[in-house]
Amino acid sequence: MLAGNRPYLRGAQHPDEMLSARLSGVLSGAGGGGGGRPPAQPVPLLKQDLRFLSQGLEGRASHPLSLLMDALVHPGADMGLELPSLLQWRHHPEERVDHVVLGTTPPGGAWQTMIGNVLTISLASWMELPGLDFRSWEKAVGGLHTEHVNYHERLNSCLNNNGNKEGRARAASVAQYYSDYVRLRGLQKYFHCGTRVLNIEPLAKASCQCTDNPSNDICGRKDCFAQALWLVEGFDQVNRVPFCYVSRNVVIATGCTSEPNRLNVPGELTNNNRVVHDFGSVEELVTRIREEADRDQTGVDPILIVGAGLSAADAVLTARFHSVPVLHVFRNRTIPTDRQLPEIMYPEYHKVHQMMEDGGKCYPLYKALPEHRILNLTGMSSPDRKILLEGPDGCLSAHKVSGVAILIGARPNLSFLKSVCRSDGTGLGAHTNTPIDCRSNPILIDLWSHKVMRVQQPGMYALGPLTGDNFVRFILGGAVAVASGILNERHM
Repeated sequence: MLAGNRPYLRGAQHPDEMLSARLSGVLSGAGGGGGGRPPAQPVPLLKQDLRFLSQGLEGRASHPLSLLMDALVHPGADMGLELPSLLQWRHHPEERVDHVVLGTTPPGGAWQTMIGNVLTISLASWMELPGLDFRSWEKAVGGLHTEHVNYHERLNSCLNNNGNKEGRARAASVAQYYSDYVRLRGLQKYFHCGTRVLNIEPLAKASCQCTDNPSNDICGRKDCFAQALWLVEGFDQVNRVPFCYVSRNVVIATGCTSEPNRLNVPGELTNNNRVVHDFGSVEELVTRIREEADRDQTGVDPILIVGAGLSAADAVLTARFHSVPVLHVFRNRTIPTDRQLPEIMYPEYHKVHQMMEDGGKCYPLYKALPEHRILNLTGMSSPDRKILLEGPDGCLSAHKVSGVAILIGARPNLSFLKSVCRSDGTGLGAHTNTPIDCRSNPILIDLWSHKVMRVQQPGMYALGPLTGDNFVRFILGGAVAVASGILNERHM
């Protein structure tokens, strides 16, 4: 959107009758489109009353604009419907806003670091970005990323409520799609990948950045939009050359998976080759354990997996795929069923759920240890690799294991914002004395512009998981909010 792309409303037929009525009113006011009929000309969405259009919407997102944009792009998605988007995108080069995108990875962020064969939680069509249909892209790349493989006892496709086959995508496909998206949409000139930001801080005095104004005094010209409020410093990770930007606005969109959570028990950080904290490392560890056992022709000691989330479930599936026994430690004895993951679409996660409830009685090579706590991992440095656990009754037990996977979530690294908060984001959330968490304590923002509320200096925005939008399909709402906020500033 900052590159000049704008959403236009082109239809009003929607499964939500109240939203459909509001959309019909907008299109009727534009000279056509009543009763769900398309207007003579699509209506620019950013010029409409988005608060009015967002009224009463409900769904899996907590922000009204996220729900609205998802409803317009994927009408009836949560009902299992596959309806065409109500939006059309148009390019207005004259409305571009000068900007740069800084990131350590190629476009796609965390998706570029995931194990390629892991399946997305969302359906493939929910992973797409505006203007590039995911399925059409798959066909265009010659089927390279469309191959469905039987991985970790998963089913890669399912039947939705209409009986149409709707597949989940592999992480490798999603990562390639995002890289191709930037290229195919002509956005490469804005992306500076392989860069690390070290510091973002407010400037004490705004200064003009016009090249013909060497004094840096505010020139007052309407087209002088770069009255700098923020300083951004970092370096290029390839050639180690430092950089420095000054800007009127800064958008924080770094996600919440930079730093894995830890148990903080003795020995956890001194055995990096046997104790891992991310799923990508689990695949390598399990493969190595299997290869060592096959080479030495010995039995395989179990791998200890800690956690009850989807990453832990993926780790259990990975270990079973390689015939490596599992000891599974998690906090609660009662395992709640995630209603957002229906069994027909996510059979592998429901299988792990059954294993956790069963405890391992009916599943070979698996044993559940609910309500257990790891006390010590220093034994991982010894030849027998024994670790110490405490059970719910306070009894201690030693277990010989081949490796440990601690998968208890992750947190953002906001150390580059040291001028406005702690490195864990403490000070920016709704609970000011608590670190930023994508679910329990996201960054506190203005819902309609995504401005960061806890920062006094104007011009800082945030979107994505940092603000609680944890699915790709809902991020567009945050992008609309940020773009609207920045554009409104510049038109004032």
